[in-house]
Amino acid sequence: MPQAEEAPWRAAPVEPVDPAVAARPTFVEPAPVIARPMVAAEPVAPVAAAPIDVAPFELPVSSLQAVVASSGLQWVGSDTAKIRAVQDAMANEPKPAHVPRERKPVVQMDASPLVLVETRKDLSQVKLPFEAAAQDAQPPQQ
Repeated sequence: MPQAEEAPWRAAPVEPVDPAVAARPTFVEPAPVIARPMVAAEPVAPVAAAPIDVAPFELPVSSLQAVVASSGLQWVGSDTAKIRAVQDAMANEPKPAHVPRERKPVVQMDASPLVLVETRKDLSQVKLPFEAAAQDAQPPQQ
């Protein structure tokens, strides 16, 4: 029987590694650190913002009124002169004075000695109603 030829895709056999050699840590020499002098970066000149001519926005009220009217609604606009007058009046009003918060007075702690207050009753000394009824029902002992 002729021996089958090895498949070319198979890996080469791996030689066994001695466990003592495999467990040893390997040392890698660190790369040398080269000290470089600190060099200040060149200052960057601030870039001035270019003036931009912006036209004021005009709301196309007439086209909006047509859209609103076509849907069965009515356009209600504010009078810009009245709005400007109210804004000016609000700006000219004096600012309210800042009233600082009044702090509560500091509570003085009592420095006298503490008093022990008993909050539990000694129930052995308390006569309960069912105990009193049981004593009345017993005949007197001679």
